[in-house]
Amino acid sequence: MRTWDVAVVGAGIVGCSIAREIKLRQPNKSVIVLEKESRAGAHTSSRNSGVIHSGINQNPGSLKAAMCVRGSALLRDFCKKSGIPVREVGTVVVARNDLESATIRELERRANANDVQGVRMVDQNELKRIEPYAVAREALISPTGAIVDAGQLVSGMAVDAAKNGVSMVFDAKVKGILDKGDELAVKTPKSDFYVKFLVNCAGLYADQVAWMMDVGRDYFVIPFRGDYYRLKAESSYLVNSMIYPAPNLELPFLGIHLTKRTDGSVIVGPNASLALGRENYKNSGINWDEALRMISNIRFARLIADFDFLRIALGELKLSISKKAFLKTAQTLVPAISEGDLLPDQSGMRAQLVDGKGHLVDDFLFERTDKSFHVLNAVSPAMTSALSFAEHVVSLAFK
Repeated sequence: MRTWDVAVVGAGIVGCSIAREIKLRQPNKSVIVLEKESRAGAHTSSRNSGVIHSGINQNPGSLKAAMCVRGSALLRDFCKKSGIPVREVGTVVVARNDLESATIRELERRANANDVQGVRMVDQNELKRIEPYAVAREALISPTGAIVDAGQLVSGMAVDAAKNGVSMVFDAKVKGILDKGDELAVKTPKSDFYVKFLVNCAGLYADQVAWMMDVGRDYFVIPFRGDYYRLKAESSYLVNSMIYPAPNLELPFLGIHLTKRTDGSVIVGPNASLALGRENYKNSGINWDEALRMISNIRFARLIADFDFLRIALGELKLSISKKAFLKTAQTLVPAISEGDLLPDQSGMRAQLVDGKGHLVDDFLFERTDKSFHVLNAVSPAMTSALSFAEHVVSLAFK
């Protein structure tokens, strides 16, 4: 049986970027990507807004902050070379009251600390010139915010990884990992793959893959579903860029926002609703095994025991089941949007890690062993940061 130097579990944007980076740095290493689906990026990596974040939300000193600004530049360059369309539409974060004004000024401080270029505050009059239909007392403008087709991006990254010598194996869900001493036996429905080193980029199932090697036992992935609508084509003129509300800085979610896509259409969302299954993209869907495991997990119990979180979670659930509630939230940004403007669009899933105390893990998180490296938390802006994050991971994993 062949022994591979490295196996990467998961062909999402992070897994493909890391596999590609390994081959770019060490061409003689044999690298294989094991993906449980029949294509790259079938889940979180292609089911998102496609926003290339500028770095205004990330707390200075965090890994996210360090990765986001550089990652944005690297990603734009990759897209340009690969012929993947990117639109630099800019980011607008609006404030409607004193509390929100204080929040966007904190974002301005973070942006300056993170060396984000061109960020500035604007008043109502200037906002009207940028976003004529947005309503706010003032706004923060970040011109380097951009948009990309997430599906094209992850497909392009997988293709580029393969061109650089990465072997991609699909329909190969990892069922178990056995330590054989000098190598690992990675069990999949296709066959057992023998590898010297494993990189876990399994996203929604990163915790479960880590547990196969007795790693990350203090953590548990809780899925949050994000639902989207899109504006009917005749109403796409209502949004020119990406319009965000002032975020709750205590949570790793940015709230329902409006995004002008590369094709000129506008999507509205996502919310962040607790999901009863890691790949359940519909309200009616329940994965009973996963749901029961989540509900019975002490980390989940500790999370929802927080009254403030429970209140927010119930509000997010309401957005999932009520189009009128979703509309009302969108109208706080652009009042001219009507119920008839909203058409159903995609839903995506966020693999949110929770620690032993029931706290949402905000920053990127990973653990290393002598034969493995586990990316346990790589939520937004993971897509933006994919290439810089890959540099960081490969530097740590292959010293």
